[in-house]
Amino acid sequence: MKKFLLLGVILLAACSKQELPKTDTQDGREIKSYINKHYGENEPAAQIDFLQLTEVAINSLPHAQASYNANATEVKFLPKNTASDSKFEKFNDWYSVKIIRDADSEKWESFLVEVLDKQGYEQSKKASFNACKDVWKNIDNRVPAIIDELAAKIEGYEKSDSTAATIQVRNGYRFNLDASHFKDGYPVVCAIAYDKN
Repeated sequence: MKKFLLLGVILLAACSKQELPKTDTQDGREIKSYINKHYGENEPAAQIDFLQLTEVAINSLPHAQASYNANATEVKFLPKNTASDSKFEKFNDWYSVKIIRDADSEKWESFLVEVLDKQGYEQSKKASFNACKDVWKNIDNRVPAIIDELAAKIEGYEKSDSTAATIQVRNGYRFNLDASHFKDGYPVVCAIAYDKN
């Protein structure tokens, strides 16, 4: 049932940018679209579930196609000209956004952007961090500024020949920005999860 529900959300969001109709689950619960609000600096993380986050990502990434795995625990966004079953290969162009959840939960566990642009390191960082911001600006207004701040930290680490990665907990989220494996042929990563502490 969750697969059909997820497919329904993907199709509804893909077909229209208008307000989505409410959808009922098999047990009669209503699924509501996420409504973005302005968060103050001391407020907790935005409360958004897996389907709502998927809907926001679909609406925020118009150049990407959404697909999901067999047990509907992962939604993957790839460029529209990329086959939905494509796999990452070292040193090749790659762009993906993933939203992951546990099989027995409606809550998302991880939001993950991976970008490797053969045009270069700076382009890969910019594309990865911007994709994160493009989605999260529609969820929590504080997140884009945090990503910019952490990206600046990575630049500072690069200048001092330190590892180009940082993990920080802010506003109830755990941020992981990692560009340290680009030279080894791996993508630049921007990952967000709820802080579990």
